[in-house]
Amino acid sequence: MLEGRRALVTGAASGIGAAIAQRFRAEGAHVVGIDREEADVSDEEQVEAAVASAVDQLGGLNVVVACAGVQLHGEDARAHELPLDAWQRTLDVNLTGCFLTCKHGIRALLVGGGGCVLCISSPTAVRAVAPGYDAYSASKAGVLGLVRVLARDYAPDVRVNAIVPGFIETPLVEPVSSDAAWLANVLAGVPLGRAGKPEEVAALAAFVASDECAYATGAAFVLDGGMTA
Repeated sequence: MLEGRRALVTGAASGIGAAIAQRFRAEGAHVVGIDREEADVSDEEQVEAAVASAVDQLGGLNVVVACAGVQLHGEDARAHELPLDAWQRTLDVNLTGCFLTCKHGIRALLVGGGGCVLCISSPTAVRAVAPGYDAYSASKAGVLGLVRVLARDYAPDVRVNAIVPGFIETPLVEPVSSDAAWLANVLAGVPLGRAGKPEEVAALAAFVASDECAYATGAAFVLDGGMTA
């Protein structure tokens, strides 16, 4: 579906980002993946340089995936208990990082005649399914708002969509998913009764980035096992 496409994927070292980069390559795309070792997505100069490097390596871009994210277990909390530093670090990566990736990625797409942007959000953006994770929930809600306005700003040249993965087996959730009681409580709220796999998110990302999904922009594609049904 993605033969010959040139894609940039942030957060590509592990989890969903790594799975998306792998699936895109399997579909015939040329992919540059970056993670925090290559670029801090909350730093505009680093993001701009990373996008420029990807353009140089690939000869342009057709697809940009903003997947880098953090979830500060043990620091994120209810509002009256939430340290400002934890709030700020979460928004710096999850929302500002997404914005900066889109800002410089879209510039590169426009130079090449257009393309597709995918941003990774969360069910916490639309339902209160993660009480006590106020910073993470707010940051992911911001991503959905950003996707909607970017879709209107840049149509028809650039399609901008969100993917909303539910509880997915990734290193991001390992600090809490190792607690059997916590995991059972989470899965009790998932009608399909299991965690999702990064490869399942990657399959959806490949479809949304392809011409088979060319009529979709400003959409949030939910893959959460029914958590938000």
